Amino acid sequence: MEKEKCWACGAMIDGEDRYCRHCGRGQGGYVTWQYKHWGVIAISLLAGPLSLLFLWRSPVISRNAKLAYTAAVFLLTLYFIAQLNRLWLLYQAALSGMTY
Repeated sequence: MEKEKCWACGAMIDGEDRYCRHCGRGQGGYVTWQYKHWGVIAISLLAGPLSLLFLWRSPVISRNAKLAYTAAVFLLTLYFIAQLNRLWLLYQAALSGMTY
């Protein structure tokens, strides 16, 4: 039987194992949802840049896809910050015209 390394803990496991015997993490097609493409996208929508923690630990997503996702999250974060800054400036301009 062929031995493989667990992607999470690095222990040697049988090639046919679905889960690591040492850490319990899924292997191959049994990786939990947050490490799959749709899981990273969902976490990105909910948590923004914090999704990069799951992205870079994913054994399923290729390095090129990780780089593309990282660039997309970075650009969307910059856009979101720019929009918040614009909203803040509009708010300040609206308040500066008020008399007390």
